[in-house]
Order: sequence, then C-alpha cells, then structure tokens
Amino acid sequence: MSDNGRPIETVIYKETNGARLKLLVCKPDGWHEADGRSAVVWIHGGGWHSGAPEQFLRHGRMMADRGAVSFSVAYRLLPSPGTPDTAGRASSLEDCMADCRSAIRFIRKNASRFGIRPDRIAVVGDSAGGHLAASLAVGPAVGLVDGRDSEQASADADREVSARADLIVDCNGIVDFTGKWKQMIPARPPVAGCEDDAVRAWMERHERAKAWSPLYRVSAGQPPMLILHGLADDVVAPEDAVRFYDAYRSAGNDAELALYPGWRHAFILFDYTAAETEVLRAMGRIEAFLARHGYIQN
Repeated sequence: MSDNGRPIETVIYKETNGARLKLLVCKPDGWHEADGRSAVVWIHGGGWHSGAPEQFLRHGRMMADRGAVSFSVAYRLLPSPGTPDTAGRASSLEDCMADCRSAIRFIRKNASRFGIRPDRIAVVGDSAGGHLAASLAVGPAVGLVDGRDSEQASADADREVSARADLIVDCNGIVDFTGKWKQMIPARPPVAGCEDDAVRAWMERHERAKAWSPLYRVSAGQPPMLILHGLADDVVAPEDAVRFYDAYRSAGNDAELALYPGWRHAFILFDYTAAETEVLRAMGRIEAFLARHGYIQN
C-alpha cells in the first residue's frame, strides 16, 4: 500500500476476540532505525461505530515530510445501532479505549524498531478519535467499568509500558458523556416498580458517563494539548471544548485552544465537511504546535 508514492507499512499490534488490529506506518525519506525521531499517531473518528485508519494516510504523509514517523490506528468498532454483536467488534467504549492504549504501548515498546524515541509520541484524534486521544492524556477511566477498574478491563495490558501519550491534539473530540453523549453509556434496567432502584440505576449510569469523560479526569501533570473546534459544529458543542480547555489549564497543564468560525464537525478530514484550504489551515495549526514542542522540523 502507498499514499502518493510514499510506502505505507501495515503492522499488526494486537489480536483479540477475532480481531487483528493494525497500524499503518509512514516513514520519512532517509529513515533509519537509529534515528530517534518523534512519532505522530492518528486516531480516526466515526462515532466509535465506523471509520478507518486509511482516512489519515494523507495526513501521515504530511507528517513524514516533516521528519516524523506517522502511525494510523485501527481499533475495534462498536456494532451499528440495532445490529447484533459480531466477532471482532467492541462491546463497549472501554474496548475502543483499551485498543488505543495497546497501540501506544506497542509503539513505545517497539520504539527502536520504528526509529522513534519512546518519550516523544504525539497523538492526534478526530471526533470519537478525539475522545480516544484525550483519554490517552488523562489516563484510564476512574471508577468502575463493567464491575472492574478500566485498566483491569484490558486483558493484555502491559503495565510496565506506559500508555500515556506525550503530546495530544484533540480535533472536535467528545469529552463529556454526561449530556447528549450519554446515549453511548450502557444503562442497567431498574427493577420494575422500585423507585429507589430506578434512581440508583440512573446514578450508576451517570457515574460511568463521568468515568469515560476526559473532562472529569483532568489533573495536574498531564501532557501538553492542543484543542481545535469549529463554532458551527452541531455534532459536538464547541462549549464542551472550551470547558475542557478551561479545566486543563486550571489544573496547571499546557493547553492551547483554537476555535474556527463557520467550521463544521470533522474539519480535519479531506473531502468531507471542510474545503481543502480549511483542512490545510488546521493542519498548519497542528504542525505549528508539534514544531513548538520539537516533534517535527520547522
């Protein structure tokens, strides 16, 4: 596989429940295993139900042109609404998050193989991928996920290797599940006719929504983050991005916020909602952020 002539390598980073999960890897010209370059990891959106790592091949090539090794992640997707669970699909958002943690651990553990530094892994996510990227900054969910701590829920977690990214770019990501996006949180049916149990079931779901929300997992010492959002986004409210930015800064973390009047959701994708000039402008903002932190060449 190649993108505009630059080779794309496919690497399997995880096999689980019938799924063989891949990374699409794009290397700069003159790459060598001993280079010690930065890594830029892309996580696609699609509401956790759809999307593919191929959506970010062009972006990966652009990063390779700037000297970074680029990765685009495939993760298990949730079944589409109304369809039965199938082998290789995610059973909950936790599976999606666990796969992305596995991808970062795999990249970091194999840093010498990829010619990168294990302490210079940047992650860029769009929409649902923005949620997954932000989750790699704030750490695994606190509280309980299906009766277990979220890190325990990942059967293949190699706890000796950190899954935290070193730099984050969140493009219109979902950061709060306590409102509109609570639809993604499984609800426990309350006992019929039992008012106290109905309240308990509602609160359990609300607490799980908070546990899966990056907004409620912000603390000091988390990696630098750039947040981009369009003010015409009717999928994820721009107010959520501002609240996340405010919380991140208030915790003492390095954060930048870029808001774009008239831009709709998923503006980072070519041939989707945004004109090519808008996509390239957003990419320029991301490149400036990465360059400021020394991840790509000026």
